[in-house]
Amino acid sequence: MKTQVLICEDSGLCYGAKRAVDNALECQKIYGNVTIFKQLLHNNYTIQNLISKGIKQKDSLALLNSDDFVILRAHGEPPQTYQYLQERGIKFLDCTCPNVLKINKLVKEKDEQGYKIIIVGKHGLNDGQMHPEVYATSKWCKEPYIIEDQQEIKNINFRENKFFLVIQTTFSNEKADKIIQTLEKLFLSNGKIFEYADTTCKAKNRIIDSSIKLAQKVDCMIVVGGKNSSNTIYLYQSLKKYVDTYQIEDEEDLYQLFCANKLKKGKKIGLTGGASTTKEELVGIKQEILKMI
Repeated sequence: MKTQVLICEDSGLCYGAKRAVDNALECQKIYGNVTIFKQLLHNNYTIQNLISKGIKQKDSLALLNSDDFVILRAHGEPPQTYQYLQERGIKFLDCTCPNVLKINKLVKEKDEQGYKIIIVGKHGLNDGQMHPEVYATSKWCKEPYIIEDQQEIKNINFRENKFFLVIQTTFSNEKADKIIQTLEKLFLSNGKIFEYADTTCKAKNRIIDSSIKLAQKVDCMIVVGGKNSSNTIYLYQSLKKYVDTYQIEDEEDLYQLFCANKLKKGKKIGLTGGASTTKEELVGIKQEILKMI
């Protein structure tokens, strides 16, 4: 029986990630001295592809030069970054995902209206690493509460009267919904004003839904994406409820799966990736799988 490798129909870069990558490449053609400030998106394959085309990456503001044309990453930046670049006359293009820009604008406006801001997102509760989007958003308001799971709700000070909640775009929908439901009951029973915006990424949700449909038709799933990518991790966690699922970042990880006898001849293998994984990368992984087995 022939091995089949099926790529998830709705996989590929989300709009925000594609926009950032396309802009970086276009600016490199025009200016020839493009520097990405920090990791543009959480995918080493894409980052290395950009670097191979002469684009540099610098992880500190102090390393940026006046002749650099700077690309600001898709995850967003705090106001201080814009101020630093503007004060020094460093040219830059803001490639923050439009969805993240919307969140930051909402947070700033609601903070100025006297709301206490709550950000539901990954701040390092389990691994000590705050997601860069959450960090950036937290700087657009004064001392927000950042909640990663239900247990942290107890940290909220109920002396505040008005609360406004946003969600990290790539955060777990299920976890966010449970947190919101709990907060709604608590705030209403205490006579507080509580508003929130569903700011999760719709592209991420489409990829998950499409990947689940594929998972129900195959013998195993492989999720391709950066090991530090929140949406890739969330995708992997969602799929393993349905079928044996493995997360890989590159061909070396794929080879390890093969050596561990996880990829078997004659089986149907589903292939998908996070919102920062390109179709090109998935096609390459598919070709490698077919070569191996």
